[in-house]
Amino acid sequence: MHQELIAKLGLPLGELWDLTELTADCRATGRWDSLVTVKPLHLTGGVGYPANATALR
Repeated sequence: MHQELIAKLGLPLGELWDLTELTADCRATGRWDSLVTVKPLHLTGGVGYPANATALR
């Protein structure tokens, strides 16, 4: 699955993301809905990039 999703489709997988701060904020506000997205770095000809996960609330 990783080879298909990451290499062929360029889809980032969030299995290793650190969502500790998001969880703490959700607990503090009582609001558990958010959109977690990954913004790719703008690199021409790049074959990979570090995950840049952002939660929109």
